[in-house]
Amino acid sequence: MSVVFLDTSVILNPNFKFSEHDKCYLSIVSIEEIDNLKTNDTKGHLARQAIRKIIQADNLEIKLDYSCTKSIHRFLDHKNDNTILSFFMDVNCKDKDCILITDDYGMLIKCRALGLPCQLFDNDKNDIYKGYKEIILSDLELADYYQKTNNFQNLNNIKNEWDLLINEYLLLKDDNGKTINKIKWTEKGFKSINTKPFKSIYFPDFKPKDEYQMMAMDSLINDDLTLLFGKAGTAKTMLSLSWIMQNIHMGKIGTCVIGFNPVKLKNSEALGFYSGNRNEKLLQNSIGGILSSKLGSMDLVNSLISNNKLMLIPTSDIRGIEVSDQDCIFVTEAQNIDSYTAKTIIQRAKEGCKVIIEGDILEQQDIRNSNLKESGMYRIIEVFKGDTYFSCVKLKNIYRGHLADVAQSI
Repeated sequence: MSVVFLDTSVILNPNFKFSEHDKCYLSIVSIEEIDNLKTNDTKGHLARQAIRKIIQADNLEIKLDYSCTKSIHRFLDHKNDNTILSFFMDVNCKDKDCILITDDYGMLIKCRALGLPCQLFDNDKNDIYKGYKEIILSDLELADYYQKTNNFQNLNNIKNEWDLLINEYLLLKDDNGKTINKIKWTEKGFKSINTKPFKSIYFPDFKPKDEYQMMAMDSLINDDLTLLFGKAGTAKTMLSLSWIMQNIHMGKIGTCVIGFNPVKLKNSEALGFYSGNRNEKLLQNSIGGILSSKLGSMDLVNSLISNNKLMLIPTSDIRGIEVSDQDCIFVTEAQNIDSYTAKTIIQRAKEGCKVIIEGDILEQQDIRNSNLKESGMYRIIEVFKGDTYFSCVKLKNIYRGHLADVAQSI
C-alpha cells in the first residue's frame, strides 16, 4: 500500500497525480502556501491547478494539527518547511509506512538529518516534454481571455504567460475540462490551429478525433521535424502515413524513406533466416505488417516500393544516404533506436526535408536501455524542444478498441 505525505513542491508539480497512491496526507500549511501563490504569473496557474487537483482527490487527508510531536526544533518554528516536517513526523509516528515525497532537495536533506523516510518525486518517466501544456481557466479568467482575443478573432493581445517554448501548443480548458481553444506559440506569437482532413487515393480520409490529433496534424503540416509518441492505438502511425500518402499523391513528396530497427518483440524468439532479396526479407519483418495493415494490402506496398514511392532501410544501413528536400524520412517504432542512431538518421536530411519520428517511448521499448534517458526519442525531444524546426505531440486517447485500452493495465 502506498501511503505518502506530500510536500508543497510536489503538489505544485503538474505531473503529480493523487491517483498513483492509495493514501495521501497534506498539511494545512501547504494549502496556505499554495493559496498565497495564486497570482497572474506561471506560479499562479500552477497553484490554481494544484487547488483543483486537491478538491478532486478522494484519497487525501488534510492535517490541521499535530500531536505526536511538538515541533521540529523550535528555534526554526518560523520556517514553513519545519512545520510541515512536524506534521509529517506526527503522521509517521502513527503510520510507519508513510513516506514524505518532495521535489525540494533542501527538504530531503532535513528529512535525512532527522532520520525520517523521504524520497524525491520520481519525475524521470513523467517529466518528458509532451509538446503542449493544458491549462484550466476559471470563469473570470475565461471572460478575460474572451475579451482580449475578441472571441478568438485576435490572438495578438495574448502574452506567453505560460512560458511556452517555440512551437509548443497550448490547450485552454474550462473548469469542466472542456477544451475551449487550441493555439500554438511561435516566433511571431500565438497562432490558431486549423487542420483539414488528410486525403489520398491510398487511405480513407483522416479526420482528427480529438485535440491531440489536431495538434499532431498541425505539426505534420507546418514543422520540418515532427515527433509523435503515445500508447498503442493512439494513431501515431496512421497520422504519419496519412500525411505522407497525401503528399505523395499530390506530388509534393517523391520518395518516403522508411527507417526502422528490425528488433524483435521483447522476450520473444526470432524465426531465423528469411528468404528473398532485401525488400522481401524486410517485408517479412514487423515493417511489412505495419505497412500492409495500414495501406490495406501487401500488393499496394510492393507497388509503392516498385515505383520508388517508398524505400525501406533498416537503421543498420542508414549511414551514407542523403534525403533531398523533395523526399521525406519516416521512422516508425522509433522507441527502439538509441541516441546515436537517432542522430545519424536526422543527419541524413537535407534542408527542407520532412522528418517524422513516431513510437511508444514510455511503454514499448524492445531494446535494452537502462533508463528512458538513453532512448533516441528522448534525446531528440531534449535536444530539439524549442527549436523553430521542431514540434512534438504526446497522443493520449486510444481508438483501437476496448480490449487495447484495457490491455494497458496488464
